[in-house]
Amino acid sequence: MLKNIPPGLEHIMSIHPEILGGEPCFNGTRVPLETVVDNLAAGVSVDRILRNYRTLTQEHVDAVLHWEHALAYKAAGLELHAS
Repeated sequence: MLKNIPPGLEHIMSIHPEILGGEPCFNGTRVPLETVVDNLAAGVSVDRILRNYRTLTQEHVDAVLHWEHALAYKAAGLELHAS
């Protein structure tokens, strides 16, 4: 269980001890980061994620995709170019 908000996701996530035991959740939701990451890794489409978790927004999922992209580049030693 994460106890801090990953760098790059601070603008869309928050931690509150009374919500899911302090797990980082998307602002305005009770949906933890792990849920979105696991769904994306399982090949669930963004549209389906948004239908299944109605409190999530496109901005939430787009931020996770950008964060994952940056992590992959960093792990491969590649330079991420601003878009």
